[in-house]
Amino acid sequence: MPLSLRENICRHQELPDDQEVIRGRIELLDSPDRDLLEAILIQGQSAASLARIMGVRPRTLRERVRRLTHRLSSRRFLDAARSLSYLSAEDAELARMHFCQGLSQRELARRLGTSTHALRRRLDRIDAEITAIRRLHRSRSPRH
Repeated sequence: MPLSLRENICRHQELPDDQEVIRGRIELLDSPDRDLLEAILIQGQSAASLARIMGVRPRTLRERVRRLTHRLSSRRFLDAARSLSYLSAEDAELARMHFCQGLSQRELARRLGTSTHALRRRLDRIDAEITAIRRLHRSRSPRH
């Protein structure tokens, strides 16, 4: 019996099969991406029916879902998501937009009205903080 799209995505992208964990990760995405993944991964709608509604080819929609689920399972996304509560409100929002939602530095600089150079320096500092938080958590976790 073939796997459902949700099961196939979870296995292929090594996402947990727990809906609450998936929902928590999806909540960090931008609204259109969040709505798409909720429809497919949580509600179980088919890519073909959603593609018809959205007016795109099913293959195009499946590729978009594949890229989004790849982002949800990436180390960078997980590290940023776990670190958000330790960052200042401004840094957390910037980390969420860049590392979780995937907005480019150019787009972020345009939205914030700053230069890409200044934004890059700030993102580098935030990335260093996220790395330090990850290392701290790893050093505190019990070894098996």
